[in-house]
Amino acid sequence: MSLQWKTSCSLVPLSAVAERNDVVIVGAGPAGIMAAVEAARACARVLLVEAAALPRQKSCGGMLNKYSRRALEPYGGIPEEMILDPRWIDFRYYHMDREVKKPTEVRFLNVDRELFDEWLLSLLPANVEVSPKTRLCDVSQSPVEVTVSLRSGQEKRQVRCGHLIAADGPRATVRERLGLRPFDRYITVQEYMKIEPGALEPYFDCIYSRRFSRDYGIGYIMPKGEVAIIGSIFYPGTKDCDRKHEDVLEILRGIYPLGEAVKRETWIAAHLTRPADLVAGKGRILLAGEGGGFLSCTSGEGISFALNSGIKAGCAVAESVEVGARVGTDALERYERALVPMKRNLAFRMGMFPFMNNYACKNLACLVPTPLVSKMTERL
Repeated sequence: MSLQWKTSCSLVPLSAVAERNDVVIVGAGPAGIMAAVEAARACARVLLVEAAALPRQKSCGGMLNKYSRRALEPYGGIPEEMILDPRWIDFRYYHMDREVKKPTEVRFLNVDRELFDEWLLSLLPANVEVSPKTRLCDVSQSPVEVTVSLRSGQEKRQVRCGHLIAADGPRATVRERLGLRPFDRYITVQEYMKIEPGALEPYFDCIYSRRFSRDYGIGYIMPKGEVAIIGSIFYPGTKDCDRKHEDVLEILRGIYPLGEAVKRETWIAAHLTRPADLVAGKGRILLAGEGGGFLSCTSGEGISFALNSGIKAGCAVAESVEVGARVGTDALERYERALVPMKRNLAFRMGMFPFMNNYACKNLACLVPTPLVSKMTERL
């Protein structure tokens, strides 16, 4: 593995992983890495496993809002090497059918997502072991410990730990193994297309149109250096997403100055509809990031919620270890308390989602003064 930033953590194959760890963290995305950073302050042995190779590739717009930037301030400045042109991108609603654009003051720092994840790895301290290409197969727990079954290629291992933090994204394997409330999943398709420098305005356009398929939830486009990302989000259960995405591209080529396609990514995203979808965990197991339901259902923004829930989960485990808690649910109770403001925020968004997803309301929004639209967007 070749990384642009040095890291103090150890990269180990599954065969070299210790049988007993203070905490095991599943998923080396923003939630998992930040959980490991914080847990390592009090835990002598931290294991972070990631199903993909490192550095991993994540289908994501790579946009850091003010909450993401604020969460990362204690860990040093964001390196210039990962920032793309244009540096700042503002969120804008685009109702294509009515030809109305509503710019907002919601601003994002435009970063290369792969380099962002690489930089996060550099924050890991020396007492964290990272095992890439290692997948969780099963998990069980008792009042005193958690047992995790792991697999890498043909090799299988069982490891034990005091706590498990699951940051395994929309697949939410740990959540399902625990029998906790499941959620549906959107299908997302992202296209990278060449553009001329400065060809696109510095906006993250969120696009609505009835010209798209009825299965189509939302579309977006943003400049990322020498390419633009064009995304399509389809409702759970949608078939032929690639073909329907091609139909969208054909329409957008007539509006935006897009060049040839470079690559396409297909992934999934949590479809969250009610506060009961927000689950902190069970017993000695904590859920962070998208696997816990911590993702904006209105904007699809997930990095800030991943960072903040990961930090809170890691801190909860560290605090529980520091005080020598004898109750197995102590870390979960601390985590639940820390999550209260985030859960309220997400519950508000869930309440707004049916209105935002209603075509009549989208038409009405075209008549609302732009400053008011901007103010409302700050909460979504």
